Amino acid sequence: MNTEALHTALIAAHAACGLAAFTFGVVALEPRTTRAPATFGWYLATPWLMVLFLVIVVALDWMGIGLPTRVLYTALLVLAGYTGWRAWRAARDLSGRADGWQIQYVVDVGFTLIALFDGFVIISALDLGAPGWLVVAIGVLGILVGRCGVQRARDRVALLSPT
Repeated sequence: MNTEALHTALIAAHAACGLAAFTFGVVALEPRTTRAPATFGWYLATPWLMVLFLVIVVALDWMGIGLPTRVLYTALLVLAGYTGWRAWRAARDLSGRADGWQIQYVVDVGFTLIALFDGFVIISALDLGAPGWLVVAIGVLGILVGRCGVQRARDRVALLSPT
């Protein structure tokens, strides 16, 4: 397989894992009081697979890119790693079930959903040639709408939580 085909396959795998993480995250958003949803393991694994494929792509591209792109890639890797860590933290919330765990769980899963959604729309907007100001506006709008959704989910969980 040539380098370009490998690069394309890795990007496709990264995007597929991101889409799967988003889908499983939506299912996992509702905290269960008795057990985790059957798909929770996939929710936890797919962001880390997404990170792995991104790390490989960046490693392959690193020598051929300039400093601004290296800075951008590094920032994306940090965000991807933090997003994966928040998914792991949701798993910890779910298994530990300390007082108020449901709210922190919703916040952690919600963060991953917002980050993934923003990644999808920002990359799509860039690929479609949108101007920089529109990409930023779309990203900010995604964050604001996502935070409102997470707040609604938190409020719903707070009403239903025994603690």
